Amino acid sequence: MIHIGLAALLVVVPPPVDQASVRDAALSSGFQEAYVGSAGPIAQAIHAAYDIPASVTVAQAILESNWGRSKLSVNELNHFGFKCVTPTSPGPIALRCARYPTTECIPSPCHPVDAFFRSYASVFDSFRDYGRLLTTSSNYAAALPVRDDPDAFVRAVARKYATDPEYANKVIRLMDLYDLRRFDR
Repeated sequence: MIHIGLAALLVVVPPPVDQASVRDAALSSGFQEAYVGSAGPIAQAIHAAYDIPASVTVAQAILESNWGRSKLSVNELNHFGFKCVTPTSPGPIALRCARYPTTECIPSPCHPVDAFFRSYASVFDSFRDYGRLLTTSSNYAAALPVRDDPDAFVRAVARKYATDPEYANKVIRLMDLYDLRRFDR
C-alpha cells in the first residue's frame, strides 16, 4: 500500500520594503557610506566645472569602480572604466595606459577581452576626465541638452558609454537606492 501525504501550502507575504531603511542600512555598513561621502563632493565640483549631474557622476563611479574597490580604481585611480584611445595614448589628463581584463557585449554575446585603461595621478583627475569627456566628445552630445534631467542624461550617455544594454537602468537604480540626487541640489 502506498501512502501519499499532502503538505499544506503556506504562502507568506513579506511586509512592504521600506526603501529608506534599506538605503540607510546599506550606507551605514561602512564602505558604501565612505565612498558616497568622498565621491559626492568631487562630483559636485565636477558639476560646477562641467554642468553635468552630480548624481549620475556618483552612480557611474559606484558602478564602474565597485565602490572604489575594483583593481582598476585602486591601482590606476580610474573610477569610470575609461579606456585609452590606443595602448599608448591615455588622453590629456591620464598619465599612462594599463592592461586589464574586462567583458564586452558588442558584438554579442558578452565575452572576455583584454583592454587598455587610463591610469590617473588622483581620483579627482579621474572625475575631471569624466567631466571633460562627457562634455567634449561627440559621442555624448545628445546628453548635454538634457543635463537638467539626470535620468534622461544617463540614458543618452549610456548609448555610447557602455556595451551593457542595462547600464542606464543600473545607474538609475543606484541613484534611487542611495538618494544620489541630493548631490544635484
